[in-house]
Amino acid sequence: MAQFPRITYASTGLTPVGSDRWTVHGDLTMRGVVRRVDLDLAYLGTGQDPWGGVRAAYRATAELRREDFAMHYNQVVAAGIAAIGTTLRVELDIQTVQGDLPPQTA
Repeated sequence: MAQFPRITYASTGLTPVGSDRWTVHGDLTMRGVVRRVDLDLAYLGTGQDPWGGVRAAYRATAELRREDFAMHYNQVVAAGIAAIGTTLRVELDIQTVQGDLPPQTA
């Protein structure tokens, strides 16, 4: 963690795939490795929040291969079965708020 304390994602585009679904294209940087990763994005709805704002909810998912990001872990349990799979499923729950940004504090 000390060597690579951040994971970043920079979007490069958006493609609609339905009335409430999109593919977000972008570059994921993890462990010093940059790979193109597409996120499957679904719109979940909009509603008022307790502070008077309007929020929209989304869920984004992606599947990553460990080897693409130099995450090599080959431990095998006594029965000969891999203890950790070769892929990771990433799920992001996202909320956006409509309106002005709050004032910045120093």
